Amino acid sequence: MQKTLSLILLFILIPLTCAACITVKVELPTDQPAGTAVPVAAVPTRVPASSTPQASNTLTPVTPTKPQPMDTPMPTLTQSPVPLPTAPGTVTTYRQLTVTIPQSIAKGASSRDFQRLDNPNAAWWQKTPGHLQVSLADYYILKGKTHQPAIYIYPASEYGLMVPAAFESIHRLNNYLYAPNNVPALNQLPNVPFINAKLLFAAHIQQVSFQNGSGVRFLAEYGQSPISANNTDLFYNYIGITRDGAWYVVAIFPVTSPVLAETPDAGAPLPTRGIPYPFAANPKANMDAYYIAITDLLNVQLPASFSPSLADLDILIQSIRIEP
Repeated sequence: MQKTLSLILLFILIPLTCAACITVKVELPTDQPAGTAVPVAAVPTRVPASSTPQASNTLTPVTPTKPQPMDTPMPTLTQSPVPLPTAPGTVTTYRQLTVTIPQSIAKGASSRDFQRLDNPNAAWWQKTPGHLQVSLADYYILKGKTHQPAIYIYPASEYGLMVPAAFESIHRLNNYLYAPNNVPALNQLPNVPFINAKLLFAAHIQQVSFQNGSGVRFLAEYGQSPISANNTDLFYNYIGITRDGAWYVVAIFPVTSPVLAETPDAGAPLPTRGIPYPFAANPKANMDAYYIAITDLLNVQLPASFSPSLADLDILIQSIRIEP
């Protein structure tokens, strides 16, 4: 009888033991919810820039450190040639530069060749490997303007090796052309290397290509200390490079906006939609907030509201061709 009971218990326990063997509780990690894929980190292509301008009420230009020799500092551009502008204008050729100047902007131009200047006693912003300057004649208005309308053509590699600010500008331009749909932070935009001042704001940032190259244009104002946004100092700033990386291009064209005061004077009349300049009343004012507000104000103005029209200035840039 005892043997029979033992056999019965054995037959009951075997299935229960096997069921325990095949019933496994799977526990998910507590920090990863079920059904969530683990993200794979993308390989970074460049260091992201800050979206906030550098805060400073005393603007002192910083000279970049001396660059090392560049192996391939220029972007390789593969875009198709830009259709030639159709606006009436004057076709002008100076040395390696050919440009069409719309009649709405100027009636002609003149050129000047600058010889190499690398004297140790020369200021860094004066140094040049030799460059071409083409100045526009009978520009729409120049009375009292800080900047003169001109196009500058530099040999890119030589300029970058000689002038650290040029090296930095070419590097930033390369980054911009890599992803032109991403609006760069103010401190990541290329600057004019021969202006010994800091970029205060940049509005209407846009890629504009020319016949054998590309670059970026924006409305800008530079200063060594806080100054108001005004039509005396405002200009259309273009910085570009040829497709083969051989030539670096800078264009400066003064522009006027109906929403800015005409001069930087403290008592200059302010248009109805203008933004008061806070520094004159309070030297501790947040100037970054002021320049951001100016940028936003200019960005909502139509291109045709500026004099000259931004569209006409873009046409001039698009017509540029620089021979090897």
